[in-house]
Amino acid sequence: MLISPLARKLCQKQGIDPTTLRGSGPRGRIMAADVVAPAPATVSHGRTVLRDFAIPPTRPEIDGYYVYDQEVDMAALARISLPIAVQCEKLLEHRYSLFDYIVRAVVKACTSHPCWLPEGKSVDVLLFQEEGNKVVGIVNAAAKSIYRLARETQKATAGVPAGFTPQIAVCDAATARSKVAAFIAGGTLPLFGFVARGRSPKVGIRAGAESRHNFALPYTFYISDVIPSAEANRIAARLGDLLYNPVSLLLPT
Repeated sequence: MLISPLARKLCQKQGIDPTTLRGSGPRGRIMAADVVAPAPATVSHGRTVLRDFAIPPTRPEIDGYYVYDQEVDMAALARISLPIAVQCEKLLEHRYSLFDYIVRAVVKACTSHPCWLPEGKSVDVLLFQEEGNKVVGIVNAAAKSIYRLARETQKATAGVPAGFTPQIAVCDAATARSKVAAFIAGGTLPLFGFVARGRSPKVGIRAGAESRHNFALPYTFYISDVIPSAEANRIAARLGDLLYNPVSLLLPT
């Protein structure tokens, strides 16, 4: 039986028999996420393991987008990601936040059903941070690890490349919708949008931080109606799944 050291430690702490768990890691390896949030029966699609379910939009279509209002338990997310962040800090030489996990989850969810993505086309992401006062464009985000995303989002000089037409837009809780609209006015609308809702500091949980903001993070996920509704529902469900399994977000693909 393959099991990660962190998963084994969690099993011992919680009195869980690891043989009863289904591993989501390479070669069926049991990961920490499998201990905290055991997965139901899965179906395999190539190299990716997806849960075979979907969720419908929570609101009628708005401006050509399906709208999904969801939330993620930041406390559960922190229990797994914080120890990993501490370990990876030695490699990064700086800290990264749970906001980086969220960005990675959005990218992976959107590319989990790539019916909308032409072959060979890169996935570009537009990030609005610090109440929309900092805008960062990430080119070919799907091919970058969470560590690379963290470095790009934290660069003080990061900006938006010329002619940038993102398929995904991610906004923190404090970014005004008017700033997003003004930025993309006259351009191509993103196919996906993720907006954190409520009062939620996007970098509230950091590696080695003394203070941790553990609470439910509400968010709204927008998916363009040019994507078939069945695929959109599965993408939205996949996002929720990934946010509760941050270990999988460390994988390069």
